Amino acid sequence: MKISARNQISGTVKAIKKGPVSTEVVIAIAGGNEIVSSITTHSAEKLNLHEGSKVYAIMKASEVMVGTD
Repeated sequence: MKISARNQISGTVKAIKKGPVSTEVVIAIAGGNEIVSSITTHSAEKLNLHEGSKVYAIMKASEVMVGTD
């Protein structure tokens, strides 16, 4: 797979919460951290995602928000 996005983080699917339209995918990454993504349920099914799947979290954003307490 070759893509233009530079922010690619490999991980393992930890949990999937499937809904009728969207599916939440929790990806375990290095250091005990997690990335959560919401994708269409159709895409989740097409990718044949299941717990333990090896995946990449690919982030391409034109905006990054920063917040403080």
